[in-house]
Amino acid sequence: CFWFTVEFGLCRQDGQLKAYGAGLLSSFGELQYCLTDKPNLKEFDPETTGQQKYPITEYQPI
Repeated sequence: CFWFTVEFGLCRQDGQLKAYGAGLLSSFGELQYCLTDKPNLKEFDPETTGQQKYPITEYQPI
């Protein structure tokens, strides 16, 4: 869960999509990418998120 909560995360606040996390906010390209329709946005579920694999050398697909 660390990767998707501390490093890379999106949330909705008052209907607006917002980005958070050190990895996401330190990469302008990743930040632009995450706000497109390319990544697969999922609701946060700790059990599922804890098992989710993630690439570290490319933009996050999820």
